[in-house]
Order: sequence, then C-alpha cells, then structure tokens
Amino acid sequence: MKCVRLPLLMLIGLLAAPVAWGRVPYPMDVLPPPVVQEDDIFEQPILVAPRPVGRAGACSVTIRGGLPSPQPVYLKTDSEDIYPFSDVGAMEFESGGTLQLWCPSGFNTHSENLLTASCVSGTTFSVGGSHFEFKDLYCKSWPGFKAVKTGGTCNGGIVIRVGFEITSSRFAEQMQICFNEEEEVTRYTRHKLEPGSNYYETGVARITFQTAGYFDGKNVDKLYTQATQLETINNELGGDAEKYFDSASNVYLARGHLGAKADFDYAPEQRATFLFINAAPQWQTFNAGNWARVEDGLRAWVSKNKIYVNCYTGVYGVTTLPNKQGVETPLYLAKDGNNNGLIPVPKIYFRVVIEPTSHKGIVFVGVNNPHLTEEQIKRDYIVCTDVSDQVTYINWKKTDIKAGWSYACEVADFLKTVKHLPALTAKGGLLI
Repeated sequence: MKCVRLPLLMLIGLLAAPVAWGRVPYPMDVLPPPVVQEDDIFEQPILVAPRPVGRAGACSVTIRGGLPSPQPVYLKTDSEDIYPFSDVGAMEFESGGTLQLWCPSGFNTHSENLLTASCVSGTTFSVGGSHFEFKDLYCKSWPGFKAVKTGGTCNGGIVIRVGFEITSSRFAEQMQICFNEEEEVTRYTRHKLEPGSNYYETGVARITFQTAGYFDGKNVDKLYTQATQLETINNELGGDAEKYFDSASNVYLARGHLGAKADFDYAPEQRATFLFINAAPQWQTFNAGNWARVEDGLRAWVSKNKIYVNCYTGVYGVTTLPNKQGVETPLYLAKDGNNNGLIPVPKIYFRVVIEPTSHKGIVFVGVNNPHLTEEQIKRDYIVCTDVSDQVTYINWKKTDIKAGWSYACEVADFLKTVKHLPALTAKGGLLI
C-alpha cells in the first residue's frame, strides 16, 4: 500500500476533531406534548463490537462490563440529559472532557452526591485533582427514580415524567407516560431507541415493581400474584377459572413492561422501568413469546441500521373470557367502590415506531389472550389491515395464539381505531 503524507495542519485538524457520538435531541414526530418536557424474560446476548481505537488522551468506557454497581446516574455536565453513548455502547470523551455523576446517597469515595469528572485517558478520570478508574466511582446505594406529574394532559390521561430528580430544578427524564387515574390504566409510554440501544447493560437485577404514589394506595403487587389473580377472575366468571391458568406452562398474568427494561442502556434507567404505571397485565406466554420477539427484533434492527426512533408502547381495550353462563366477561385485577373495573387486562398490546427524519413508521400489535380461537381474533382483535408480510426484521410466530397472535399496520390505519394516541404522522411510508 502506498503511504500518503498529509500536511501537518491537516493532520492536527483530524486529530482534534470532536467525536460524532451522542444522543441527538429528542426528535419530534408529533405536535409538542403539553408539558415541559411483561416481565422481561430474557436478555438476548449479542456480540459486542470492538471498542473504537482511542485517540491519545481520549477516554472510552464500555457500558457492558465497564460500569460499577451500584451505578451513578451519568449526566452531561450542567445538563438534564443522561450521558450519551456511541452506536456500539461506549461512553466517549475527548481529553479533558467532562461528565457529572449523581449518587443521592453519596459515593464510596466522596460524601458529595454530585461529582464532576474529567477524562484523563482510557478509563482514568480526574475528580477534584485526584485520579480514579471510572469503575471505582460507585454509589453507596442505588439512585432512586421518580414518576412525576407534569400538570399536562394527554389523550385519555395525565402526563408523567419518569427519571431522576437531581435537584428541584434539574430532572433527568428517560420516558413519559400517559396514565388514566380513574381506570388505573396506562394508555401509552413514550421513549426512544437509538443506534447503541442493543448494547444495553446486562446482568442488571430485577427489582420489585413500585406504585410510586399512584393506584390510590392499593397493594398492586399482591393483585398481580398468581393466587390473587386466579381468585379475582374466578369471582368474575362465577367459578371454573382454574382451567385458564397453568403456571407450569406460563399461562398466567404477568407484570408486562411497556417501556422494556432492555430498551435502556444504563442500569439506573433499567431499574426505573419497574413501575406499575409502566406495566399492564399480560399473559406470560405472550410476554415471553411474540412480544419479546418484537422488542428484541426492533432493538437489533435499529442498532444495525444506526437510526433513531420514537416508540409509543401501549394497550387498548379489555380482553374477555366466558363466564359460567358462556357470556364473554371483561377481565380486571381490581374494582372501585361502584364495582367499576380497574387495572384492565388489555385486549391488545401495541408499539408505534416513528423514524422522524424519513417520517416512516409502523405499528406492531399483539393479541393478549391465549384462550381465543382464530375466529374470535379475526372478528374482535384485528383493528387494522395487516402488513406484517412486509416486515423482515422480527422473528415471530405471527399466528401462534399461545405466543400472542401478532401483526403490523400502517400508522394512519391504526389511529382510526386507537384514538388516545397523539397526532402521530408517518407520511414517509412503512418503516421496513
């Protein structure tokens, strides 16, 4: 190979150029919202791409394997933004570049709850003039997360921000939730996927779901237990509900994530998905079946194609089972004082995906009832024209009723039926 000599000034300019990693500003595909703005069964192992060759004096910290526990919340300096990561899941810094680390309980090395660290080189950072390995800066205990009402409304609910309250005027948001307090159902959650999303941190322990001040003081965790849900639905159907449950075959109602745990790269964000307002009753065979395949396939495809998308994940309708008289009966985990149903078992789960640059979009839909017939599904659970034959990046079993009969639709077609979503547009066509 012939060696090409670059002029000295050009070479210096190339070496000094900033790295093009980082999250883009939250792309808007709808009118701005009126605010200042599952169970995951397995985590798909993926091959981690080689770490980019660093420049002299630069720092690179891989999310998988490079971060401590309990982990701080990593922030852009003096910003509400969670620190960005590259398309192979690495935190990148120029020499002298900074970030802030937040541990409300204090650090193992410092009593303060907010530190500013600057890159020295590799994985060595300077804090207050002393050098530390990045992995050695960890919290005394896990940072807490909050679900805060914004005062804004959405179609069919109130807007809630989920994230980390750094100070009274600094909130690091990871997702928004549209929650209906009267029916105790989440209409949808909103978050984004980006090129590095498939390099999420693995091995992050699951935690108990939290009510975070919602659900009017109910013990929602108990309502979801297999013993209680069987009792509840048995009462609804007038007995004989046992035939609809089989824990050995995963036929029971799980706490089904909407914003998936693995959709977030950092451990504190993954922990913050364990909110009952970010979940709905989901038959476990579906949760671990086609819905997991939709989540994993989409995340991998977004990373492979290095794109950014907005995700609106929600539920629609109330599924039914026949009572002792054969009458189809809506299923709920609780009732209010007037015998109105609360915490409904949804008919369908959906995820609307919008790529805001091309204005392309698609909706993935899954039927949340393993006890239906194909005839029932086609009559009552298909809400838009199926275009899933054009989707190549989801490895699903679309007509498997136990795994959750699934299909895909155009965004505009779906919105004709599901009207509680924002005014989403996908004029660029299907995201395929």
